[in-house]
Amino acid sequence: MASNNRDVGLARDMGLLAALATVVAGTLGAGLFVTIGTASSTTGPSVILGVLLTGIVGMAIVTYYSWMATIFPAAGGSYTYLSRTFNSRLVGFVVTWTKWLGYIAADAVLAIGFGSYLNVFLPDVAPALSGFVLLTVLFLINLLGTKAYSASQNVMFALLVAAILVLVLPGLFHIDPANYQPFFTGGANGFIAAAVPLFYAYIGIEVAAQMGAEVKNPARNLPLAMIGGIGILIALFMLTAIVIYGVVSDYTVLANSDRPLVTAAKTFLGEAAVTLVGIGGLLATATSVHAVMIAAIKLPYSWSWDEIFPRWFSDVSARFRTPHWSLLTLYIGASLLMLWSGGLDKAIAIATFAYLVAYITVAAAALYIYMRRPQLASRAAFHPGPWFYVPILVGGLGSIAIISQAANWVGLFTGRFGELTTFAIYLPWLAIGLVIYSIYHYLGKKRGADVAAILDTVPGDPGARMSSLTTTTPDLDASPSA
Repeated sequence: MASNNRDVGLARDMGLLAALATVVAGTLGAGLFVTIGTASSTTGPSVILGVLLTGIVGMAIVTYYSWMATIFPAAGGSYTYLSRTFNSRLVGFVVTWTKWLGYIAADAVLAIGFGSYLNVFLPDVAPALSGFVLLTVLFLINLLGTKAYSASQNVMFALLVAAILVLVLPGLFHIDPANYQPFFTGGANGFIAAAVPLFYAYIGIEVAAQMGAEVKNPARNLPLAMIGGIGILIALFMLTAIVIYGVVSDYTVLANSDRPLVTAAKTFLGEAAVTLVGIGGLLATATSVHAVMIAAIKLPYSWSWDEIFPRWFSDVSARFRTPHWSLLTLYIGASLLMLWSGGLDKAIAIATFAYLVAYITVAAAALYIYMRRPQLASRAAFHPGPWFYVPILVGGLGSIAIISQAANWVGLFTGRFGELTTFAIYLPWLAIGLVIYSIYHYLGKKRGADVAAILDTVPGDPGARMSSLTTTTPDLDASPSA
C-alpha cells in the first residue's frame, strides 16, 4: 500500500558507515580501474600530482556541500539547496533535470561494466545480460528500503576496500623510483589536459547529499561521510597511482591499456592480478550502481514533493518508505539505456557537464547564504570563519576551469562521441524538462497552489518547515519564459 508523500516521507535509517560507503563506492569504479592509468597519455607519471590537485578541488566542493547539507537535511541535494536558497523551484529544477539523465545513464554504464568484469570469470555471458541481472537484484533490494540498502552496501564496501588493498599494497615493495622519470612528459599543457579525466574520477562525490532525509543525525553524519569519503578516495587514488607508475617502466603501456590496473599488477602478482582486478571490478561497479540508484530516485521524488512533477513519483510504500515509482522508472530507464550503446557516451558527457554546473551553482548558493542570509547560515552544524571563502572559490572556479577544458574532451561542442554534438542531446532534453515544469507550474497556479507554502516544506521530512530555519525572502519562483 502506498502512502501520500506529505503523510509519511522518508525514513532516517542510514547510518554513518552506509553514508560513507555511498560516497566512496558511488565514485570509485571508473577512476580507480581505468582513468588513473589512461590519463597519463598527456602527462605521464605526474598523474600522481594530478590526482592530488583534482582531489583538493573535490575536497573544496564537498566542504561547502556538507555545510549546505546540514542546513537542508532533505532529499534532493542540489535541487533542495537551490530551490530553498533562492526560493525558486525553477532554478533547482533546471540545474538538476540533466543530472537525473546522467544518473540513469551512469547506472546503465556501470551495470555494463559489471558485466565486462564478470567476463573475466564467465566469458560467454553477455555484459548487458549480467548488467540487467545486477540492476534487477539491486532494484529489489532498494524496494525494501534504506535499511536493506545500507546493510548490503556496507558488506560490499568492506569487501571492495579489502580487495583494493590486497591488490595494491604488495606493489609498494616493487616500486622503482626511476620509473617516475620524467615526471611531466607533456609540459604544462599536457598536465592541464589530464585534469579533466582525473577530475571525472571524482564525479559524484556529493552523492550522499541526495539522502539528506534518510541519514541519521545528519548534522554530524553528512559532513563526516562527505568529507571523510573524499579523503578516502584521494588516499586510494594516490596509493594506486603511486604503485602503478612505480612498477611499470613505460607509462605509455598504461596509457594504451584497457585495463591499466591489470597491466601494472601483473608485474608483481602475475596472472593472479587478473582475478583480483576482476573481483575488485565486480565489487566497485556493483556498489557504484547501488549508490547511484538510491541517489537518483531522490531527484524526481523532490520535484514531485514540490508539485512540479507527477505526484506519484513521491508516493512511498507504507512499510518500507521507498519512493517505489521513482525507483521503478530509474530501473526501466537504465535497463533500456543499456541497449542504446551509441548514446551512452553522450549521456555520460552531458552528465559530467551537469555535475559541474551543479557544483558551480551550489557554490554560488553557499556564498549567498554565508554573506546575505545569516539566520539561515546559523542553522548549519558548523560555523566557518572567513576561510570558508577558500573552498567556495576553489570549488566554484575549479569547476568553471574544468568545464572550459572539458568542452572538447567530453564532446560538448565537437561531436567527438558521434555525428551529433552532445549539446544536440542536452538542449532537447532541457527543453523537455522545461515543458514538464511549465505544465505543472501552470496546473498548480490554476488550482491556487501556495508556492510559498510548498517551499516552506523540507522534501522527505513531513514534520519540518523551512520557516523554522530562515526568514522570509521574495518568491522568485516563476515559469520559464516562452
